[in-house]
Amino acid sequence: MVRWVTASLGALGAVLAFSQPALAHPHVFAEARLEVVATDSGMLEELRHVWRFDELFTSTVIFEFDANTDNRLDGGELAEVANVVTTSIADFNYFQSVIVKDDNIDIAPIDDMLVDVVDGQLIMIFTSRTVAPVRLADNPAFSVYDPTFYTSIEFYTDEDMQLLNAPVGCGFDKIVPDPEEAIAQNQASLTDAWFSDPEGNDLSRIFATRMEIRCAPAG
Repeated sequence: MVRWVTASLGALGAVLAFSQPALAHPHVFAEARLEVVATDSGMLEELRHVWRFDELFTSTVIFEFDANTDNRLDGGELAEVANVVTTSIADFNYFQSVIVKDDNIDIAPIDDMLVDVVDGQLIMIFTSRTVAPVRLADNPAFSVYDPTFYTSIEFYTDEDMQLLNAPVGCGFDKIVPDPEEAIAQNQASLTDAWFSDPEGNDLSRIFATRMEIRCAPAG
């Protein structure tokens, strides 16, 4: 049963989510917050994440990980959830996309995942860093999403995306793609890849809310 929880976080859920094209829709829902933190020299320092999951998924996680059957998750059980989540999403670049000049930048292994249940909702808090240096002046774009489409991760307010310690002249735009426009603009790819090999593509990125950094040219 632990495998089911792992799957619903995205790593092993692709078969369930994509058994038919009509089933390619989210089964788990999470509210997210993203803080992009810059260094004083204008480099990316870290990404800070908060994910808050829906009550139904939370109750399922409690049921699956409540080893002592006291209807709640204690410290050891929460640590096990954190370990399962971290391991599960590692193969999916930790549900993150960092794009710099059309290049995808990998995320370094995450080692600080914290999990808790607050007011009936599972909360995950962690930080991530890129394996390669990223300059904010290169106008990187950041997004958080499940490439298997099993989990919907949404930023519901503008305050849920923050740019901290930004260099002078740098800001960001929160881009929320219109699904119909995204499908129309990528129709050929959706036809060829989405329906023919839905597990072998990353097209869910076209629907993901993203944070686009914009820095004024120097000088």
